[in-house]
Amino acid sequence: MDKDLKYTYDKNNEMIIDNCNTLSLAKKYGSPLYVVSESILRNRCQLFSDIMKELYPNSIISYASKAFCCKAIYNLIKEYNFACDVVSGGEIFTTIKAKFNPEKIYFHGNNKTLDEIKFALKNKIYNFVVDNVDELETLENLVKSSKLLENKINILVRVNPGVEAHTHEYIQTSKTDSKFGINIESGEAEKFILRVCQNTKLNFMGLHYHIGSQIFDVKPFGLAAKKVMEFVSMLKKKHNIDVKILNSGGGYGVWYTNKDPNLKDEDYKKFIKAVVVEVKKAVSKDNLVEPTLVIEPGRSLICEAGFTLYTVGNIKEIKGVRKYVSIDGGMFENPRYALYQAEYTAVKCKTENKKTEKVTIVGKCCESGDCIIKDAKIEKLEKGDVIAVLSTGAYNYSMASNYNRNPVPPVVLLNKGKSRVIVKGQTYNDLIKYDL
Repeated sequence: MDKDLKYTYDKNNEMIIDNCNTLSLAKKYGSPLYVVSESILRNRCQLFSDIMKELYPNSIISYASKAFCCKAIYNLIKEYNFACDVVSGGEIFTTIKAKFNPEKIYFHGNNKTLDEIKFALKNKIYNFVVDNVDELETLENLVKSSKLLENKINILVRVNPGVEAHTHEYIQTSKTDSKFGINIESGEAEKFILRVCQNTKLNFMGLHYHIGSQIFDVKPFGLAAKKVMEFVSMLKKKHNIDVKILNSGGGYGVWYTNKDPNLKDEDYKKFIKAVVVEVKKAVSKDNLVEPTLVIEPGRSLICEAGFTLYTVGNIKEIKGVRKYVSIDGGMFENPRYALYQAEYTAVKCKTENKKTEKVTIVGKCCESGDCIIKDAKIEKLEKGDVIAVLSTGAYNYSMASNYNRNPVPPVVLLNKGKSRVIVKGQTYNDLIKYDL
């Protein structure tokens, strides 16, 4: 499969993903249906591996689990020697069941509960990205008398460089007013790190920062790295503290609609190079220890490999106003439009190559805001047609719910004409499983 070609149409004008016929998939597995192209995912994994080997061999690629996590995906990324980050007890549990190496698991989160922390330590996960003073105090109290510890806890301090990336405010994470991280400019981060270093059972390893998601501009990556490396230099000069690991997060943009750049391999390389340049410059200038550089792609690995198939239901046209096309899914398996007006592209799986319609594609939930695409340009649709919404690999399944008691659909992995279920779809019995 061509790495730049997400889908094709066969001689019958039927949509093909990873050599699998989408109409056949919908018939076999039902709809709505999440599908993931293994070829696209593997191409992106290999891309980031190649970029890091070229630009900065002393590096780790850590998959951001929150984009989409299940055992099959963890097993796939293990083949590329990736690490992964987790943000909850549930994600930790999934990594354990996938037999992921605990030494390659990084525990993130701004409000890790005591039970989650104990669960991580019990399973020998010792890499903690610490986000705030309260969390540090919890760890300090635990290590005083904990029988869970076989090793020191490795600490990465999440700092906030105060760089605002141009993206939706809900996915900006590095501005001064943020629930994430400890501010550098105020001096809080410096005091925090000194406190970590004073505890003999905590092992200060370095820093983590992340400026946001869905970023297409190279400049914020370089600017944030510059600010953080200035802080790294200060720690060395003033306190003789070495930063052994620098985790620069992720946030690289992906294509959802034609409003977005369709990034090529070289574009992703530029994002990472902007960070690498600043790191190498500071290491050379200030004679620093060369840190292991960690990047955390999540959306940029899995998003464009994912598609969601739907069957068209009722169609309502309000003359001179709008045409509504209802589908058998909705905000229960893709809440991102309802959450922050995320935009998507839909295509008809049996094409006539004439995008003559402008319709609003809506879900089946009892909410006016249950919309998937507003004013979508698409071919004429009729009840029973199958459509595919593109770039749904990230934050669709992972954000799914049972709103209106709708079952979460299955996830099917496609690879060179073969398909297999990697997450079972829920049944109605699953919905009442915990009812008393």
